[in-house]
Amino acid sequence: MKAVATDQALQPAGRAPGGLVLVQDLVNTATLEKYAERAYPGDLLTDLAAANRWLDGALARWAAANGQTPPALHLSEADLAPLTRFREAVRALAAGHDEQTQTAVQLGAANLSLRIDGDGVVRHGTTASGWRGVAALATGEIMLAQHAGTWSRLKTCRYPVCGVAFYDESRNNSRVWHDVRTCGNRTNLAASRERRRAVAADGSG
Repeated sequence: MKAVATDQALQPAGRAPGGLVLVQDLVNTATLEKYAERAYPGDLLTDLAAANRWLDGALARWAAANGQTPPALHLSEADLAPLTRFREAVRALAAGHDEQTQTAVQLGAANLSLRIDGDGVVRHGTTASGWRGVAALATGEIMLAQHAGTWSRLKTCRYPVCGVAFYDESRNNSRVWHDVRTCGNRTNLAASRERRRAVAADGSG
């Protein structure tokens, strides 16, 4: 099953496990740069049809990871702006700026529901509709990941014009770029040029 936004955002490795992929895929509905290596999908939340296509695929993947049927969520035009704001709040949280996300995360949590299925497993869902339902599911996954100790591994690429969300699978949780061959090399080249300029400026003085 394809994770539409994440796959289109150049994901060489580092897909989030289980239902946390919904959070990763939400952040990756928009990345910040057009990459030459692959067609840039643009912001999938600026067009209603594209947003609902993304949501259908993302919910199917989330449901499969959690062993349940996809919830019947649908976005309207009025949902696009608040869902975009929630996405950017989650992006900031993944980047370590959690003070910007408190209101959005609390709003999502208010619509979270829990149930015990016939197999004895507690599963979470939502009674909300539209963007609030998406926010509730994403908030639930963030909470579960925080308790499982996996949330710190969901990161956003440090390259300033990228922002792709990736899952850090390294042993010491030390990755900072979603792809070292692209964003890592560009960052290192920029730093190298800056050092050469500084040396040249010192020499000319």
